[in-house]
Amino acid sequence: MRTRRTLAVAAAGLLLACGAMVRAEAPKGKVKVFLMVGQSNMQGKGSPAHLKELAASEPDKYGYAVDGDKFAERDDVYIFFSSRKARNLPVSGPLTVGYGFPPGGKFGPEIGFGKVVGDAIDEPVVLVKACWGGQSLAVDFRPPSRGKWDRQFNRDDGKAYKPATVGWAYKQIFNEKHKALDKIGENFPALAGRDYEIAGLVWFQGWNDKGGSKAAEYADNLTAFVKDIRKHLEVPTLPVVIGVMGHGGEANTRQKAIRDAQVAPTKRPEFKDTVAAVQTAPFWDATKHGDGGYHYNGSARFYVQAGEAFGKAMLDLLKKQPAKAAAKAEK
Repeated sequence: MRTRRTLAVAAAGLLLACGAMVRAEAPKGKVKVFLMVGQSNMQGKGSPAHLKELAASEPDKYGYAVDGDKFAERDDVYIFFSSRKARNLPVSGPLTVGYGFPPGGKFGPEIGFGKVVGDAIDEPVVLVKACWGGQSLAVDFRPPSRGKWDRQFNRDDGKAYKPATVGWAYKQIFNEKHKALDKIGENFPALAGRDYEIAGLVWFQGWNDKGGSKAAEYADNLTAFVKDIRKHLEVPTLPVVIGVMGHGGEANTRQKAIRDAQVAPTKRPEFKDTVAAVQTAPFWDATKHGDGGYHYNGSARFYVQAGEAFGKAMLDLLKKQPAKAAAKAEK
């Protein structure tokens, strides 16, 4: 992992060996952008205090997130989360703890995801969080092809659609993309002048659809969401990782319907090797670290492990992309 601390140590070694600073040439490939989409658990409710405890007790697993008495910052993975603006905090910067909700302290799956993906990809990585608490796929994130929208979808309309109206959060994904990337050099000075590509999307949502008619239509809505988002982003085989709800652990049979619905799209032939589901129930931590028993008990262990699993699943999909393209070219 490349953090500011490890870079300082490496630089000092070069000074001693060579008598001068040697600066590595920056990668020339496109910046890889991953959209982190969902509701409050994608926003992130992980406890910073619990993360420090884990870093001290299990440094091999969690130590990478902490740098002394502070949280580590990566120099190769960046993050954008516009919700921080409400608290007069920077909306973008190096990946670190503090881009959760409420802004400034907590964190979500981005820490583990950024670790895994950042370590594996040579080019810089940008994570754009497009997530809002209490939103459903049946209403707020409803894909345009499923109808019932209060107004026609227009990806080029920069105005934020009114919260609680049908499709507003789906449209807002594109607004967040524009905010983060249209002036990439302003948000991320180190990336000024760099081209980027949307490399993948992580979906972690479900609480507000886990019962009744919303659960019954969830599989169809999620399938349409993948198809629509690919069409509107103009990335036909965009890798999509679906985080399957895991609150309560594997013993929580009341969530079986929504969990099955979240896995369903991965079984469709047209999504083979481009959509994956990650079960998060194995990461359940029953000890309460905050949030009164909701939001995975605020467990840093849960959010880090879930994020790492999302990252591994994304890398697996990315590895299959070149092979798929090559096979198509040979036909």
